[in-house]
Amino acid sequence: MKRSERRSRGFGEIASGVVIGFVYYVIYVILLPQLHRLLGARGISEHPIVDITLAGFFLVIGAIASITRGTIYSFVLSALLKVLGLLSYLLIVANKPLSITSTAPGYSLTIYLGPEPVIFVTSIWTLATILIDILAIIERLRPGVPGAVAYIEEALG
Repeated sequence: MKRSERRSRGFGEIASGVVIGFVYYVIYVILLPQLHRLLGARGISEHPIVDITLAGFFLVIGAIASITRGTIYSFVLSALLKVLGLLSYLLIVANKPLSITSTAPGYSLTIYLGPEPVIFVTSIWTLATILIDILAIIERLRPGVPGAVAYIEEALG
């Protein structure tokens, strides 16, 4: 492989990782908290503020994970990226109950719900993707041991 081809492949992997990091940042730090705001959570801004330092962590970790793709380091960095996203999300929505207000002439009813159900679903989704990554890395490292694909096919079949 020529040097220029390796260099362009390296830039492509870095760009891919930056995009992945950006997607995780948008999902966990912007979209999910805005979902809470739309569901009536108080204290979450209508206009999300971009935290440059946090976005930088997502972009750098995503880029390094992409460069090390196919190694255990990539798995660890991808899991770190997901956990960082989950923790960021939890810090943004913690202790911000969802509220539903209904008004009628002379009456007003407000129901407050804890954000736990949405947090629970998001946490389970994040941990499930990490588990699937663990099974995939086991399958890659030990081909004789059934990995993610075998377990998923068995569960669906």
